Amino acid sequence: MIQKVNRQFYDLKSSTARLRVHQGGTRSGKTYAICQYLIWLMTEVKEPLVISIIRKTLPALKGSVQRDFLEIAEAVGMFDNGANLNKVEGHFTYSNHLVEFLSVDDSQKIRGRKRNIGFLNEANELNMEDFRQINMRCTDFMILDFNPSDPVHWIYDEIIPRDDCDTWITTYKDNKFLPDDLVYEIERMRERDPDYWRVFGEGQKAVFSARQIFTNWTFIPHVDFPEFDRDSEGVIGLDFGYTNDPTSANYIVRKGDNIYIHELIYKTGLTNSDIVDELKHLGYDQTLIFYDAAEPKSGEEMKRLGMFVKPAVKGTGSINAGISLLKEFNIIVSQESKNIIKEYNNYYWQEIKDGTIINKPVDRFNHAMDAIRYGVYSQYAKRADFFVI
Repeated sequence: MIQKVNRQFYDLKSSTARLRVHQGGTRSGKTYAICQYLIWLMTEVKEPLVISIIRKTLPALKGSVQRDFLEIAEAVGMFDNGANLNKVEGHFTYSNHLVEFLSVDDSQKIRGRKRNIGFLNEANELNMEDFRQINMRCTDFMILDFNPSDPVHWIYDEIIPRDDCDTWITTYKDNKFLPDDLVYEIERMRERDPDYWRVFGEGQKAVFSARQIFTNWTFIPHVDFPEFDRDSEGVIGLDFGYTNDPTSANYIVRKGDNIYIHELIYKTGLTNSDIVDELKHLGYDQTLIFYDAAEPKSGEEMKRLGMFVKPAVKGTGSINAGISLLKEFNIIVSQESKNIIKEYNNYYWQEIKDGTIINKPVDRFNHAMDAIRYGVYSQYAKRADFFVI
C-alpha cells in the first residue's frame, strides 16, 4: 500500500529488537517513516494490534506525529476501506487494529493499558520513569525517535547500550523526498553554527561546548525542592510569546546561595488572559511576576486581570549582567522542567568568523533563559548593579 519510503522504514522492518531507536537530525524523515511502518504493519498482521503513539503533551502530539499518521492513512486509502478516527478518544481503528494517540500528561491512560507496540515520538522530552511505565505495559517492542540535542540523557545511558536495542542515526541526506531549498537551508548551518550543525545537521549527540553559557546547573525532582512560602519567598519570570515563540513563565526562589527554578508555562498561542488563567489555575495568582519590559501593554493587561506584575529591570548590558548574576548562585532546576533543560543545553555564546567567542548569546533557545534572567536579575541583583554600562 505504501510505495515511497525512506531507509528508516526498512531498518524497522528488518529489526527484531525489543527496543528500536531512531536518532537523527532535522528533517531526516524518521517520524514519517515510522508512521509508514506502523501503517504497513496494520495491513500485514492478522492478529489484533494495539499501538500507542505517545508524545510529551497533547498539543505537540496533534500538531506533529498524529497529523503525519493520519495524512499517510488517508493517502493509502485506509479511510476508504473502513478506517475510523474517534477524535474524542484519540483512537484510530482499522480492521481489528487500534492506534491510540496519547500524551504523557494523561498518566491514567499511559500507565493503565497494555499495548503491543509503543512509539515514543521525541522521546528525549520524556523522563526515564515515563519510559519504564510505558515499556512495562508493552508486549512486543518499543520505537523511540529523537533529536540528540541533550549532551546528557537517559536514552544514551539506559537504552542505547542495551543488548536488545537497535539504534540508527539518520540525517537530512537520508530523506530522499526533501526539497532542494530545504537542503540548502539546512546546510547553511555547517559554517554558521558548528555546534547546532553537529546535532541537527549530522544527527550526532550534542557535546558540552566552550560556547555554552551555563554548564553547572543541577537537576532534581521537583518534590525534592525545600519547603518555602510560594508567594512571599519566590517570584515568576515571564517572557511573552505567541505565534512562533512560546510564552515562558518560571517560578524562581532563592535559599541562601541556591536558586531553585521550576517551569510553569512554555506554550505558543497564549493570549494575556490565557497566561493569567494558567497561572491562577496553578495557584500563582498572588506571586510577583517580572515580565519583559518591552511589552508594557501586555503587563498592564495582566495587572488589570488581577495579577501582581512589574516590568523586569532592563537596560544597556542587562543581558550579560543577568547571566553573570546567575553564575554567582548554585542553580537547581526541577527535572520536570523539560524546556528549561533543553534551552540550558543549547544556550550558546556567539562565535564570529575567525573562531572568536564573543559575550553575546545566540538568539535561539532563549525564551525560558530570558524569563529566568528577568526574575533573577530584577529580584536578586543589588540596586547598584541595575545601571550597567
